[in-house]
Amino acid sequence: MFFGGFIISSQGSLYLVATPIGNLEDFSIRGIKVLSEVDLVLTENTHKSKTLLNKYEIKNKISLFNDFTPENKIDSLIEKILTGKNIAMISDAGTPLISDPGSEFVKKAIEKNIDVVPIPGASSVISALIASGLKTESFTFRGFLPKKEMPQINFLKEIKFKKETQIFFESPKRIKKSLKNFQKVFEPERKIVLAREMTKIYEEFYRGTIYEVVEKSDLSKVIEKGEYVILLDGTEKEQIFDSKTTEILFNELKPFMTLRQISKIISKVSTENSKEIYNFFKKK
Repeated sequence: MFFGGFIISSQGSLYLVATPIGNLEDFSIRGIKVLSEVDLVLTENTHKSKTLLNKYEIKNKISLFNDFTPENKIDSLIEKILTGKNIAMISDAGTPLISDPGSEFVKKAIEKNIDVVPIPGASSVISALIASGLKTESFTFRGFLPKKEMPQINFLKEIKFKKETQIFFESPKRIKKSLKNFQKVFEPERKIVLAREMTKIYEEFYRGTIYEVVEKSDLSKVIEKGEYVILLDGTEKEQIFDSKTTEILFNELKPFMTLRQISKIISKVSTENSKEIYNFFKKK
């Protein structure tokens, strides 16, 4: 049973409260009420969260919760809820648990039949998507891109033929290198959108094809500040061959053709770049 913002129960509840992603005025009335009345607020960044709480004169106990939070602390928090305490979890910006810690905590709470209550609000993923101009009816959020170059390139190759819009987070320090990898993997006419500083004064979107964003737009102007949301348009192209099939085809043609000729043929039937195919088999 709900009363105001809370569930009436002999035990407490776990509230997952979305916070603003930039503009503090985007905070919901319900979110403010819940954070004002719970017994404890958990956050990954106590410094940033205090700024938000002070803005709304929320004088509540705040505690650090991150990827390094030990299991015994999670168990202690679960026990507090079971004995009647209400606990809220927030992100330093946006919806908690989206590329943030907390999923194991929520899983344990559900296993103990604790009410887990989402308090909706801002999400950089959804905000970027609806303003992107790309398909919104079907999309996949991938979280942060792999940090190292080869794992990232291999990851991008795995999703090259996905039909739905692909959404990623990327650090401002790695954005330029990652865009170069997008250029290596995807066709130049594939549409891409970069979003940063959403809901803030300097909110900015880069929209266009990969060629336009990476080549025609001077990458030196892509600001290395503020976390980026990258959106990649889906494709209608079909992946005809996987890597194993490609290798079988290569071995069958090898006695009759040069490596360059084989690369061009495989490129035509698989939509893979002939130069990449050539370089791959040249190393073998």
